[in-house]
Amino acid sequence: MAGIEEENADFLYLLAYLYMQQAKYNLALPLFRILRLHTATSNIKIALALASCLHKAKHFDEALKVMDSIDEVSLGQEQKIAFFYIKSKILWDLKQVEASRDMLHKYLKLRNLNA
Repeated sequence: MAGIEEENADFLYLLAYLYMQQAKYNLALPLFRILRLHTATSNIKIALALASCLHKAKHFDEALKVMDSIDEVSLGQEQKIAFFYIKSKILWDLKQVEASRDMLHKYLKLRNLNA
């Protein structure tokens, strides 16, 4: 499979997101993984959603790997806010308290700038 057409990718993303919102992580994760593999690697929205779903499914190490694969410098303001928030939660659950607090401070600083 070379790639997924944009219309199909949008549908799969919505379906995966709805499954995640209903706590059906076993259904959402394969869809997010397929999207991550077969859409543009620069699709930050999919990477953040995958990491968030992995976190909610308690796959903390894999969630952190996804977050570490994201180039923080290339993120827009709103994406950075989501990035710092998700990563702080993952780090907290991995008992990396100081790193989690650092991410949370970055999140709060950016969020307050946008308010």
